[in-house]
Amino acid sequence: MTMISAVRITFTAGTAAFVAAICAPAYATVLGADFHPQAVSGTTISRGADGLEHTLMCPPDENVLGGGFTVSAPADVLTSRSTEDATGWIVAVRKSLRPVNGHAGPADLTVQVVCTEGEVTPGG
Repeated sequence: MTMISAVRITFTAGTAAFVAAICAPAYATVLGADFHPQAVSGTTISRGADGLEHTLMCPPDENVLGGGFTVSAPADVLTSRSTEDATGWIVAVRKSLRPVNGHAGPADLTVQVVCTEGEVTPGG
């Protein structure tokens, strides 16, 4: 029997804000303007670590710079990527309902996204 260990990736809104602050000067140089990316955190999805894709969109007329998620228990990452049109972030994680590292039952999921504030496409 092969056992696959659970993977837990945490990308909090605070981390998103930090990443945005680091990226802003580079994008501001490219854009030649004052550039302020914003971190957006979705609502917590109860039992969201269900293996289905969950999407958090940027505000209208903005594009995604990056994204991530937090999950309330160790879970396997199936996907964590931007939407095809780069206007949101898609996450799918699955937690086994068997006890894993002391965590039994379903897990909650929160999706985060870092968006271009006031710019449809960075550098575009």
